[in-house]
Amino acid sequence: MSNRNIRVAVVGNVDAGKSTLIGTLTTTVLDDGRGKSRSFITRLIHEIETGRTSSVSSHLLGFKSNGSTVANEHEGSAATTANCRIKQKTEHEIAQEADRVVTLMDLAGHEKYLKTTIRGVSMGMADYALILVNSRQPPTHMTRHHLNLCCVFGIPTIVVLTKVDGCPSHAKRNTKLEMSNMLRSPEIGKRPYVVRNERDVDTVKDKLHTLAPFVEVSSVTGEGLDVLRNLLFSLPKRRHHQKKIGRPFEFLVENIFNVPGVGPVVSGFVNAGKLDIGDIVYIGPLDDGSFVKTTAKSAHVARINVSHITAGQDATIALSLNKEQRKILRNGMVVVAKDEATSTVTFEAEICIMRGEGATIRENYCTMVHILNIKQAARIVAIEVIHAGSNSTMTSVATFDGAGIENEDETILRAGSIAK
Repeated sequence: MSNRNIRVAVVGNVDAGKSTLIGTLTTTVLDDGRGKSRSFITRLIHEIETGRTSSVSSHLLGFKSNGSTVANEHEGSAATTANCRIKQKTEHEIAQEADRVVTLMDLAGHEKYLKTTIRGVSMGMADYALILVNSRQPPTHMTRHHLNLCCVFGIPTIVVLTKVDGCPSHAKRNTKLEMSNMLRSPEIGKRPYVVRNERDVDTVKDKLHTLAPFVEVSSVTGEGLDVLRNLLFSLPKRRHHQKKIGRPFEFLVENIFNVPGVGPVVSGFVNAGKLDIGDIVYIGPLDDGSFVKTTAKSAHVARINVSHITAGQDATIALSLNKEQRKILRNGMVVVAKDEATSTVTFEAEICIMRGEGATIRENYCTMVHILNIKQAARIVAIEVIHAGSNSTMTSVATFDGAGIENEDETILRAGSIAK
């Protein structure tokens, strides 16, 4: 499924309507203005009660070869009303029926859960990002944080103005103006482009490295949803993990489960290589840098039992481990095919400090480091400024003292953490 799947991170402020939009896109049922669409995809009780997403979840949007969506089965009234009943298709049904799949990653918008959003973007391997902005009020400081976050990871962004139904024209105009100024700022450097029809979609789909499309939508009236679906369907795949199939197998562990009758199950992303069921694998690193030898008993992709998994797929793997070995599992580990992987507790990184809240970064500064699926407290043991740019950016080279850092990749520093 990796060849026909693109991954899209959905970020924005807490009241922008991220979960509602994802629910509307994936179910093809319009919202009733009171969170009906959100209820189709929200899983945690406190998220349903408060309306605030606090976790990272993925939802599949399937397309046929002609661009039409893989629709759910509707009962009662028409699919365009908010009162109809639907029978939702499962992930494996969407994966089997769709010719092209868009994985929408629903991320938290509240400032309280910013660290969860950072981790979701860091490990999400997103091809693109939808930045949702409530058209009825100006962009907030959280919108700025999310925009900077996507910029740091080099993820092309699409701005979606939500709740345009009944929005005063002057409020929408002011929101678009402030958002355009954010995008044109030196640290972002994108040119806004309003997308209204299929011709505009053809114009921007291959130019997202310089353009930032604006799409106006309403999950209640359906305004702009067809344009957004067409844009998502037309986006070219940006990350080509299939080119890494020839490399040694590498699986990034994001979550760990203990399934009765099955045993330990790890979920995550296949970053490189190919794994057949029954192969010998190694999971780690442990505190001493070693890896534990085990066997891959089974694997699932989109809840489909498969005989092998390849680079670019979200998957779950059941491992053969005893009770003592299960206790050592933790998020941020990797599963590799050979016992030759090495880990380090010290690494060098070139960091670009962007405009934001003030912080004094110097030697012995403690921070939280995000590298792909790794979230680790670290301490700067040496730092050197190599370029002092404008008032908004500064580039430095720093040496970190952390644990479990294995790969050279994009690094995010999050303040307010204490290194152990």
